[in-house]
Amino acid sequence: MASKRKALCVTQKVALIRAIEKGEKKSDVGKRFGFSPSTVATIWKNKDKILHAETEGSSCKKIRKPKFEDLDQAMLTWFHKQRCNNVPISGPVLKTKAEHFAQQLGIIDFKASEGWLGKFKQRHNITYGKISGEALNVDLNVTNSWLINVWPKLNEKYTPDNIFNADETGIFYKMTPDKTLKFKGEKCVGGKLSKERITAFVAANMSGTEKRKIMVIGKSKNPRCFKNIKRLPVTYKANKSAWMTSILFEEEIRKWDAELKGRKVLLLVDNCPAHPNLSNLTNIEMIFFPANTTSILQPMDQSVIKSLKGHYRKKILMEIIESDGNASINMLDAVNFLSKAWEEVTAETIRHSFRHAGLRSFANAEEEIEQFENEDDTLSEWIAQFNTPHTFTPEDLQNYVEIDENLVTTISLTDEEILNAVTKGEEEQKEDEEEAQPDDN
Repeated sequence: MASKRKALCVTQKVALIRAIEKGEKKSDVGKRFGFSPSTVATIWKNKDKILHAETEGSSCKKIRKPKFEDLDQAMLTWFHKQRCNNVPISGPVLKTKAEHFAQQLGIIDFKASEGWLGKFKQRHNITYGKISGEALNVDLNVTNSWLINVWPKLNEKYTPDNIFNADETGIFYKMTPDKTLKFKGEKCVGGKLSKERITAFVAANMSGTEKRKIMVIGKSKNPRCFKNIKRLPVTYKANKSAWMTSILFEEEIRKWDAELKGRKVLLLVDNCPAHPNLSNLTNIEMIFFPANTTSILQPMDQSVIKSLKGHYRKKILMEIIESDGNASINMLDAVNFLSKAWEEVTAETIRHSFRHAGLRSFANAEEEIEQFENEDDTLSEWIAQFNTPHTFTPEDLQNYVEIDENLVTTISLTDEEILNAVTKGEEEQKEDEEEAQPDDN
């Protein structure tokens, strides 16, 4: 006789999750709690929602899963994408999109009723209202509210060594000062100039004591100059646009999460379309900055990326000087220069950037600011120390530093890519559950 299916409450699920987080094997936890491997896998997959429900006080209320999980995930991804792009979303728009996605996913007789809409919003804590015409500008009220009401609760859970920020930046890696005019203001979403650019993904902690190895995204999967090179100083990836994608981002964050081996860290990122909300992270708590606040709140955008590019440009200029103007920079040169430039970004610069973003106050702030300002000499001041026949005006060098600040670095998902992602995730979950089943022998 088949056993009656258990209705599990939040408290039971939380206990199971905590046991796995402490290092106990999923199979052992399942046996101890009397849960099947597939049930354990499902609870672990949805751990973020379960833990959130616990904090909301619903300790023994049954969490109702949506009838169509792939549709629910597709709608959540689409909704997040629209809000990142500052597109106003209403109830009727959500319902229409849900029925469209249901048709694409082969779900028959689905009706996006008011009941479905209310449950979808409740599940994901969604509210929506009017977005003003100046939504693309930084909202200081939102910024201040986040710093006052949200950030202190996050900050008290972690030490400065365990609070990280990560961000992408575009770089014209072959750029020399005499070529800046044709590149100035370029966003580089395609065309000939896209061959000249890369995207770098950088991450560092608040104390400035730890910088993660840079990820570099280029266009060529196997650049000819990489031949016979056994190890690169960066993590190198490639796609046709040399942009960050949600797939590359997830790969990098999950790899980092596994490397931490029990160390718990907070990761602050912006909410661009290439940064999906990742579930099942064991060691990383990933928090998104509010929309349109990253120019103020994101430490990497304050001085860190500027310092990185300054050190990188100095290495290009040194190549020009030493080669008497005949420097030719390839991808291998670029990744080596970037790695060395990243090493030269100082802890003072990183700490200053976190302080400037309002995320950290330091007792010796004035001393750190002075150290930061003393180390940040301009390119024109730096190049003046060399006896070189090459004459670059201060304007040339200023343009050289700022030339790629508008480069596009991320890509927005299409509806087709959203649907492919959720159906792929469904297949992977089924495979995980099949692998978790015990052998019949």
